[in-house]
Amino acid sequence: MENELYKTLGDAKCQELSKKSNTLWKMLELSESRKSTQIGGAVLEGIAKDFIREFLPAGFGLKSGLIFDAQNKRTSPQIDGIIYGGVALLEFSDVVVVEKEQVKAILEVKSWIDTPNIFGAKSGKSRNSSSGLAYDFKRRTDFLPSGAKYILFTFELHSAYPDAQVIKRLKEICDFHAVILRKEPMIERERGKEPWLYNFDNSVARLIEWLRNLS
Repeated sequence: MENELYKTLGDAKCQELSKKSNTLWKMLELSESRKSTQIGGAVLEGIAKDFIREFLPAGFGLKSGLIFDAQNKRTSPQIDGIIYGGVALLEFSDVVVVEKEQVKAILEVKSWIDTPNIFGAKSGKSRNSSSGLAYDFKRRTDFLPSGAKYILFTFELHSAYPDAQVIKRLKEICDFHAVILRKEPMIERERGKEPWLYNFDNSVARLIEWLRNLS
């Protein structure tokens, strides 16, 4: 029953988030000024973080910022979202600096991802599996304490690779993937599948469940 509850909640939230995303892009299309992917990305990042805050238990914060590793005297690259417990070392309106030991998860927000992001850029006839998301994640995972999670949150996923391969690869490069919409490959649409799938791999539902049980 509980799994059915989270799946129902995940499906509903995906439709809600998709509508917000579409509203943003339609508004940008009305603008006569040059489109800014940076501004669009910042708005989508805010939408994703607002969604996650809905399910965060009391005592946890979520902001973009930096992680300070005191033991190794290093500071992380900029991180889209840090879920942390306790009081930050430094806290401003939208940004924090937290100690490594405070981190429960870090969040990477993408408006969309595709085959090169997931499987790596083409290098001759093969793909460089160390590029794309794998490269981004590698630069940040050293700043995660034991047990903390690396979460990929994307509004759209586009890839001609079969679902099973996509899921397997995502599990190799992050701890959680939360995919709002999966655009089905042409071969799947020809078999009668809908062109879009909400809550791909039940991933958003699983994220909600993990957030609610965070301690």
